Amino acid sequence: MDTPQALPTLRPLRLGELLDQAIRLYRQNFLPFVGIIALVYVPLTVLQTAASTLMTSSMFDGISSPEALFSNAGYWIGLLSVLLLTILQFIFVQGIATGALTRAVADNYLGKKTGILDAYRGIGKSWPSLLGALLFLGLVALVVTLWWIIVPCVGWFTGLGMIVFLTGAVNPIVAPAVVLEGQGAIDAVRRAWSLARRRFWPVLGYIFVLYLFSLLVVTGPTAIANFILTRVFISVGDQTTQLVLTSIIGSLVSLIGILIYYPLQMTAFTLIYFDLRVRTEGFDLALLTMGASESTDITRAVPAPIAQSNERLITGTDLGNFAILTLAATGIFILFYSIILGSLFLFL
Repeated sequence: MDTPQALPTLRPLRLGELLDQAIRLYRQNFLPFVGIIALVYVPLTVLQTAASTLMTSSMFDGISSPEALFSNAGYWIGLLSVLLLTILQFIFVQGIATGALTRAVADNYLGKKTGILDAYRGIGKSWPSLLGALLFLGLVALVVTLWWIIVPCVGWFTGLGMIVFLTGAVNPIVAPAVVLEGQGAIDAVRRAWSLARRRFWPVLGYIFVLYLFSLLVVTGPTAIANFILTRVFISVGDQTTQLVLTSIIGSLVSLIGILIYYPLQMTAFTLIYFDLRVRTEGFDLALLTMGASESTDITRAVPAPIAQSNERLITGTDLGNFAILTLAATGIFILFYSIILGSLFLFL
């Protein structure tokens, strides 16, 4: 049962304050937030691991030629199962669970205690719109990729920056736009684009810090675990057994990392959404007005204001930011691979 609480006093937050607020909110609601993701992610991961194990074992179980592999029923069952479970994971994790987690974070941040089942009930029928928005965003990213590759000069200098902005800054705000504001698929992407570009560099900096944190919590431990497992099981004579054990334990390490990090990531994404609205739309004043009227229905303050019809989709300032971001991303890419190649030459 929901317990009404006092509405928070919101104000514009600096990067460190946003991260601090996200961590505090995550710690206060650790079990519900993790439980929302675990409810769908754990069963799907177990099934995916089983399907991958079946496919891997079929590839090395007495297979002497590609023809024998393609005629192996276990291989095809495993492969089709992996593909099916990937689609189901997109629907249940990226759509339903992410929507429920966004609802839980927003409700708890605004003073309304929301548990696991309440969060799933709270998203209603918005999850198909969330899936549609993510698919539409992927289509837009594909078009921008073609822009980057094909269009000389302007496309070359802005395309990569636009892709980074879409995936890094716009994508995290899509879920709040759909679940909290009730936007449709296309409108949600446009809304997320509009919010994110109002504070172009601060939002990208915030997301970049979260990305570095994910490397420490999820990617790094998984890579280290796979490296150690490869060395531990190298003495195992049976290659199939070695691959299966490595896959199972590696999946377990990855599962633990994602269950710990993903709720924190969505908490941070939802808080940057609120911060953008506080800074640019007076969302804090709307909450104060609602508090003054002694209303506890926080959903009344969340819907977006009426969009300005004269707002341009892309401005000259945006193109300049994309060009700078393209140069920065290219520089980071070159530096990263220079370090890797230099390390290889040093040790070889």
